[in-house]
Amino acid sequence: MKLFTLALLGCAAAAAAAGPSLSAQRGPNAPQGPPVQVTVNGRAWTQQELFQRNIGGPNDQTTAFTPHKIIGNIYYVGTTSLSSFLVVTPQGHVLINSTYERNVPAIQKSVEQLGFRFSDVKILLGSHAHGDHQEGDALVKRSRKTCPRSRT
Repeated sequence: MKLFTLALLGCAAAAAAAGPSLSAQRGPNAPQGPPVQVTVNGRAWTQQELFQRNIGGPNDQTTAFTPHKIIGNIYYVGTTSLSSFLVVTPQGHVLINSTYERNVPAIQKSVEQLGFRFSDVKILLGSHAHGDHQEGDALVKRSRKTCPRSRT
């Protein structure tokens, strides 16, 4: 069976409905000034500081987080700050978010540590089209071909 890659759509529409983003607060023709700041719980954060706070540093993005069951047939197989989930079904598994290409071996190892076969992933679903969610898609497809195939 071929691996299918899907991407969820509608994120841009939801963002547009929610209002301007931090980066949209200063247009390209606006006079340059200090970086845009947002106050959270009394602390002023620049846009870059908020970004780093939310995604962590390079080590947080590449260090595997202990794989574990979340609920039912849903498992966490991502890194410390980049989420990747495995949904296990008898018909084949769904991997949500491949994250960065450099993380695919860690995701594969996490899947196997949980007792599942990476080759049983039949659907690769991207939550939205950013490199930190989907850069590794092609490598996931290639990696599945080199895994031992399940007997069904």
